[in-house]
Parts: sequence; C-alpha cells; structure tokens
Amino acid sequence: MSVLVSTAASGAWAWAGLRLEPQPSITDNGAHVGLPESQRRVEAASLEQVWLSRQWEPDGRAFELRYANVPGGGVTCALFCRARGSNGPSASAAALSLREALRDVPRHVRAEPIDDVGELHAALVPFPSAPSGLVEVRKRVVWAWLHRRDTDFPLGVAFVPLLPEAVSWEPVWEALARANVPTAVSICVEPYTPPPELIDHLRRLTGEYGRLAQPGRPNPVFVQYVPPDPFAQRATALCEAALHACANRGYRLRISLAAAGPQPLHLAELIAATVSSPTGVDGGAVARTVAPHESAHAWGNVTGLQHTWLDTTYRQEVPRPLDGWGRILADLVDVPQASAAFRFPYEIPGRPPLFATARRGTGAPPSVITTASDGRDPQRDPHIPDL
Repeated sequence: MSVLVSTAASGAWAWAGLRLEPQPSITDNGAHVGLPESQRRVEAASLEQVWLSRQWEPDGRAFELRYANVPGGGVTCALFCRARGSNGPSASAAALSLREALRDVPRHVRAEPIDDVGELHAALVPFPSAPSGLVEVRKRVVWAWLHRRDTDFPLGVAFVPLLPEAVSWEPVWEALARANVPTAVSICVEPYTPPPELIDHLRRLTGEYGRLAQPGRPNPVFVQYVPPDPFAQRATALCEAALHACANRGYRLRISLAAAGPQPLHLAELIAATVSSPTGVDGGAVARTVAPHESAHAWGNVTGLQHTWLDTTYRQEVPRPLDGWGRILADLVDVPQASAAFRFPYEIPGRPPLFATARRGTGAPPSVITTASDGRDPQRDPHIPDL
C-alpha cells in the first residue's frame, strides 16, 4: 500500500504522493522555439492555474509541493496530498483517488506515483523531529491604532495580498540547491469556501474603513470635521481586495521552510520577495522565524499538511490576538495568488538544469534523516503519519 495513515477516534487521515520533474524537451514541455522566456513562463503559469482550479473541492483535502535540496547540488520536487475518511480504508481510498486526480499535471511537468511507503514517509517527514531551522512565509499583516474615536474598534488590522502574476521561481530553486544543509520548502494549499458570515464580516469592515477614510463629524453639535484616518484609507482597498478574493475559488495557503541547521531566513525572504508585488509599499509577504514554543506545531503542519495557527509566529506584532475571521483572512488567497506561490518545476531550454531527475541519473529518493514510528507514543502528534 502506497499510503500513510493516521487514525483516531474521530476518523482517519491518509497521505499519498507523486514525484514531479520538469519535462526535458521543448516538444514535451510546451515551450516554443523563439518564444520569449517571459511568455513561456506565463503559459506555464496559466496551465497551473487551470490545474489548481480543477482541484478545488473543499472536502477537507489538502495538497502540497515539497522542494528539497539533494547532496551534490540540484533540487527534487514532490506533490503530496491529504484526504480524510471515517476509518483507515476509506481515508486510504480517498487519498489514492485524489493522487490520481492530481497526477493530471500541466504538460511541462512529469508525475510518477510514490508507491514505496518508506520513500513516501522519508519524503513527507524528512527529519525525525522538529528541526532547528523553521521559518514561515506569510501574507503581511498591517495594523495601527486608529486616530478616529467615532468607531467601535480602536485597532485596525488588514492583510496585504500576494502578487497575482506569473513570476520566476528559478532564483529560489538556485538558492535552495546551494543551501549547505538539508532544506525543504513546503507550499501547502487547502481549498476553502468562505462562509456567508465571513463575507458579511468583510463587508461591514470595508464599510467601516470606508467611512473612516472620509472626513467625519463625530458630534452633530459641532460643525468641525475630523480628518480621515490614514490607516483606514489604506485598509479600505485591502478589504475590497479580500472581498474580491472571496468571490472566487479560494485556498488557505501555508509556505514553510525547514532546515537541519540555522534558520534559512535568506531563502525565506527570497520566496517572500518572489510572491510580493515589487511596486507594493511594504510588499505582500514577510518571512518569520518560528517561535521556539511553536516549533512542534509548525513541524506538525509540515509533516501532516495542516494549517494549525501559530499565534506568536503569524500575528506579526499585532498587539491583540486575531479573531477567527482574521486568522482565516491571514491565510486566504484566490487562484491567481495561490498560483504565484504554488509553482510547478520547470526548466528553460538551453539553460543549466536545476533539478535532480531520474533521466539524469540522480533521481533516487532524497537522502534524509528519519526514524520510523510505531504510532504508540501518546505524546506523538496525531497529524504526523504512521509508517
């Protein structure tokens, strides 16, 4: 059986995986002779957006791209999926069905199932415990104490969207290949349907910020107007962008980095810059070192394809905890934003290869440090799959 399963009284989770490689030839990967590199990248990204849209089914599934460096240089890529069931067999069947659907990848990618359960576990859980180098890439949270007093909330919070464009991930893969310690980049998406309550919350928030962004007259007895609130002027546009994202197919996005050594902050900052608009005032993403007391939960997110909230790491110095809707909005992206982060491997014809692949004689399962668990440890994270 090529599936990993974790069972509990409430049900079961199962994980499956695929090895991904860029197609090697121009005829196979859809690139055309004489076509500018930027146009090839746009075409690849368009195909990937179509793929993401096809996989959108908010049934508890999640899937993740996992990039990792290999000894001697180069990068490997795997695509993992997670599915739920009432028991082990039903979860396994759901995971295998999802894997088969995910296997229909864009034409510039090759996908092969990971049928060996040991290889799957080694790729999904590359270290025996939470490594010392854990970093998260997050949407930027902006906040301020509002200057206006004619409102029910003194603290304003908003979220900067990611770049909804086709961007090159080659600098990221090159930097990952040069990392001097085993390092993995985890890009996990989970289809999500914003409930009506969240839409109503965003509309109220947009309306309130819009009112505060205009001159106000808090007391009808006095004719003096108060100036617009600077943060509200910015937050209005950000809330409108979030409303637009909620109107389309949405995903909860998590980007995590794990390294068997010092935190790969430089690599995380490069990823944050890659998915951020270069014209943005602050940039749409930030790199955050995982707080030590949250490392176990952060590692459980990576190994189990989860989205557990890490308050200290994710809140970004906001002086008050985010409410439930705020936590959802901190993760929520639409398909174009998700596609900017969820980039499949590709190579440009005529350039040095970036990926270690089977056709080059370097496609063996990645070398990892891991130990098998029998699942009987009561302190073990239930979201880490059993071997």
